[in-house]
Amino acid sequence: MTDEKKNIYNEAEGEPKPKLSAPEALSLAIYNEQFAFDFYTYLFQSIKNESGKEKFKFLAADEKRHRELLEKHYLKVYQKPFSFDPRKVKKITVEVRDNTTASEALDIGIKAEKEAYEFYRTSADNSSDPDARKMFLMLSEQEDRHFNILMAEKQALMDQFYWFSLDTPGIMEH
Repeated sequence: MTDEKKNIYNEAEGEPKPKLSAPEALSLAIYNEQFAFDFYTYLFQSIKNESGKEKFKFLAADEKRHRELLEKHYLKVYQKPFSFDPRKVKKITVEVRDNTTASEALDIGIKAEKEAYEFYRTSADNSSDPDARKMFLMLSEQEDRHFNILMAEKQALMDQFYWFSLDTPGIMEH
């Protein structure tokens, strides 16, 4: 890849809002998952490090599965398939160059996973549909797992590997 090469990424519009309607939350979730899939796919296709490739490939597959789950739920609830419109997705430009550091790529993923977690938690809290609430909670747990995978990768990259959780008191503190 040359230094001049750029790629445009899609990022779903909007912040988590306290009172999105059920169709709005579901629609936004589908667009968010597509953004994540596109982003992780581009990363695993672009980077040279095999370990990094595999992690991003795993995350891309998970985000694709999330979108499929959300679209199945949409079909079940609204009795029609979701009509995906790429024009409804806000465009952002992210430049990935040969000298883009692993830390920079991880930071983008960490931010996206944190926002996805918060969105799904808010959507679950505001959902009156028990099935949707259960689905949003499950997705929030998976996005939290993605966040932790990326954080661990970044900590290892920066030689900040922790044997114990930062939230767990150390042995000497007992």
